[in-house]
Amino acid sequence: MPRVVTLPSQGRLIMATDLQGNVRDFQALERIYEDAARKPGGATLVVTGDLVHGPELAQAEWPEHLGTYYHGDSPGLIARARALADRHPGRVHFLIGNHEHAHVGGPVVSKFFPNEAERLEDLLGPEGTDGLRSWLESWPFVAIAPQAGIAMMHAAPHAPIHSAEELERLPLASDETDPNDLDGRAVIIALLWARTTSADRARSFLRALDDRLVVAIYGHDVAHRGYAIDREPLLCVSTSFGCHDGDKLYLSWDLSVRAESAAHVAEVGLMPLYPEAPRVHRL
Repeated sequence: MPRVVTLPSQGRLIMATDLQGNVRDFQALERIYEDAARKPGGATLVVTGDLVHGPELAQAEWPEHLGTYYHGDSPGLIARARALADRHPGRVHFLIGNHEHAHVGGPVVSKFFPNEAERLEDLLGPEGTDGLRSWLESWPFVAIAPQAGIAMMHAAPHAPIHSAEELERLPLASDETDPNDLDGRAVIIALLWARTTSADRARSFLRALDDRLVVAIYGHDVAHRGYAIDREPLLCVSTSFGCHDGDKLYLSWDLSVRAESAAHVAEVGLMPLYPEAPRVHRL
């Protein structure tokens, strides 16, 4: 599986971020995607990482800053995600996030448990864990739609790369004892953990992938209003985790239409995941 996947130049792009074990939100996204897939031209789905590792709290313990209550069910979400990908081969792409990376050589992630990967693997058991790791190892880092000028990744495009081939060669697991592996570790940490970056660094990342790319869309951080534009060409989108239902957004974009800027994509392409839910933070 390539680490940089290139999307078609036609059809509908549905893109979402950071489900973190929220099965209800994934089911809403499934319905949106499969409705689009049945239309002329079809559709492609991209989920930009952090599919797994959600809170397992009682509703009475739920903190307000996490948005609408849900009980994380990563095993259930993994099963639904794999089934959706099987139903639409070549059209459903899950990108590696820092939470997935923790299962395949990345650093420990501690959010709701001291070791999120260990918690999920305990729930899955040995056979389920082997299946999950094998699947995650095939996930791309980045999805690009050159005709539309859009690149999608988990975190902000801060990684210092000069070509797409560098991502193809980047190993998931680094040797912590190898003093010569510092560059590889720096790239993958920047790729999966950066919350923002400079406009120059972002544009350099986009040019390294394809000189037709003009907008970088990612998740990783929580934008309580559903999206944030720190600066062009950066568009941070929050589809699920940390948001109230009325503020959750996903991207719907005609892949034959060229994006002009992050602001253009936000204005034209961002849609509410739950149109009837009351807004809390979003203008």
